[in-house]
Amino acid sequence: MADDMIDTDDLGLELDLDDFALPPDVAANLGTLFGSAPPETGAEWVEEMRAAKRALDGRPPTADDLCTTDDGRHAFVGADHRQEYVCVLDPLVVPFLRDEPGTIRSTTPERGETVEIGIAPDGIARSHADAVVSLGVSDHVDPDADPTLERIYRQVCGYVHVFADEQEYEAWADDVDAATTSVPVSTGVALAGALATTLFETGA
Repeated sequence: MADDMIDTDDLGLELDLDDFALPPDVAANLGTLFGSAPPETGAEWVEEMRAAKRALDGRPPTADDLCTTDDGRHAFVGADHRQEYVCVLDPLVVPFLRDEPGTIRSTTPERGETVEIGIAPDGIARSHADAVVSLGVSDHVDPDADPTLERIYRQVCGYVHVFADEQEYEAWADDVDAATTSVPVSTGVALAGALATTLFETGA
């Protein structure tokens, strides 16, 4: 493997999506969103997203489908550029999808703290040792609407954040109308790496 390639195995962050279990309430809301049986694992979740994109555009997602914005809470900062995103998983995916080292800079939704996660071929660094990443789906999903990628983003992205610690996540989760869960930053990075290789079109 080339020295500039970034791989979760090399970082000691292997994650098998078949073993990544989704909490029942998150899975139930995803099932409503996709119009399918609740996906029980990360692998089933990925297949639902790929199927939704194929049904709409005849192809899997690519880097062009990442949800960019001009004023997002989450940014990927590379050597010579910065891009902001709605959902923190998108900038976390970028280093693996494009083999580009960089820093994910995220503003937490409760305290407004800045959490930084650096990802490079030789390891990851974090500004907050106890930081966690949330995953979630709105409780207000229309079961009769088509599962377009834009609708999926709208119902999911607002509930995917970084928090300084579990206490901040819990305070936020108590006030949102969504099924959510949290994972350590290391798991969030591993999940992003797995999504880069399974959700997105190779080489896109």
